[in-house]
Amino acid sequence: MTPNEMRSVVVSQAEVLAPRMYEGVASALADAEARARGFGHAKYPHFRPLAARIAFREYLEKEGLPPQWNVDGNPAAMGQLYLSAPALGLKLRFLKERRRTYPSGVPVAGKNRARREAWRQGVLFSRSELRPADAELSVYELLLLWDYAKSASVSEGFTLRIVRPLAPGVYGKAVPFDLDIALKPGGDIFTSMTFVGDVDDEDFFGTAQIDREENDG
Repeated sequence: MTPNEMRSVVVSQAEVLAPRMYEGVASALADAEARARGFGHAKYPHFRPLAARIAFREYLEKEGLPPQWNVDGNPAAMGQLYLSAPALGLKLRFLKERRRTYPSGVPVAGKNRARREAWRQGVLFSRSELRPADAELSVYELLLLWDYAKSASVSEGFTLRIVRPLAPGVYGKAVPFDLDIALKPGGDIFTSMTFVGDVDDEDFFGTAQIDREENDG
């Protein structure tokens, strides 16, 4: 499959997934907010994101996904959640953005080897021929990222987008990526091809600062 063909597949599947994804995340965030009442956000900043991940999985398992897509990942590993479509060669990793920590919001891969390999897949939408390493890929992994629209407040809404990273990233710098698909209420999408950040993946800041729940999920 050529880069342009894969791009068309990703965009078309984003349109298929968008309604269920947006509804599911909205439900999951409301559920997490209700469960977090009484717990201070400053004291337990990871509670709501983890609860939202769990609630999103439960929602998807109950409501189902479009044809060819499955709920995947090990829920015992900090609620790890993937959406996979093996026949299409696609996999979405569900994570929370942290715009105050990661410029552009895309989280760095950290030191986990599997994550670093997943983030470093080469430029998908290049006009040049695929390099040998790219041609061997059987699954393209992308990130399904959510964040609060404003100040960790569910009442202010949320953002949801599909991003394809190009490199593991450096803590404190923007992770480069070549595709950004914003999922909107009602199932609409907004697609842009872009390149953000520095491809240098040497971590001068130390990835020990990255949350364990992100490394596991």
